[in-house]
Amino acid sequence: MDRIAFKSIVISDVHLGSPHSKLVEVTKFLSMVNCERLIMAGDIIDGWQLKSEEDKWTLEESMFFRVIMKMMEKMGTEVIYVTGNHDDFLFPIVPCELFKIKIVSEYIIEDFGKRFVVIHGHAFDAVTMHFRWLSKLGAIGYNFLLRFNQVWNKSRERSGKGKFSLSKYIKYGVKKAVNIISGFESDLDSFARSLKCSGVICGHIHHPEDKILKHGTHYLNSGDWVESMTALGEDFDGNWRVLRYKDMVNIQ
Repeated sequence: MDRIAFKSIVISDVHLGSPHSKLVEVTKFLSMVNCERLIMAGDIIDGWQLKSEEDKWTLEESMFFRVIMKMMEKMGTEVIYVTGNHDDFLFPIVPCELFKIKIVSEYIIEDFGKRFVVIHGHAFDAVTMHFRWLSKLGAIGYNFLLRFNQVWNKSRERSGKGKFSLSKYIKYGVKKAVNIISGFESDLDSFARSLKCSGVICGHIHHPEDKILKHGTHYLNSGDWVESMTALGEDFDGNWRVLRYKDMVNIQ
């Protein structure tokens, strides 16, 4: 299988350790691409889930990192891990380098006269930063919705109806409301401009995005690998776009 070449790939919110992580799909996605730089923009490992008794590290999680190690070894891919709120167990060691993977809280990309700052995005979410207990409660509720969604969609299929992501619909609606209250995108805009960056790349809200903000900042969100199954790709002319797993599979 020929790999699709990119200068940079950004993935986030894989939530390794969660039973709802699309591990097979994200591993297959990485096996379909070749890139000079792979940025994992937070919540790759879900430390909150791995603390529970039910969710354990599996062979699929190991295969995910094995594919990344092969990219580093065979293709010389540079790998950067930007920490998020669910992998906060890494906070005490940031910044550092483990097995040639750079672990940082933010990362600057300078390509083709453009400057992008990559962060996870939780620092600009008022609920995550100021009401951690509410954020954890929300994570529990989201996992419940994902389980309920599976049962509900089976019922819809028996009735001849298509699948519908109730959990994604509710989560995006709640996140959108929080964004309005906390000024999430506005704060990202200000943050990028304070660093003299023309764009900001993040994850966190599990919704892929590619748009220009009010003051001209290019805002890119890599989505997630729980429901959206999306990433970001930069071509060799410095153009960015949202990559959707289902489209990538069809190309192959």
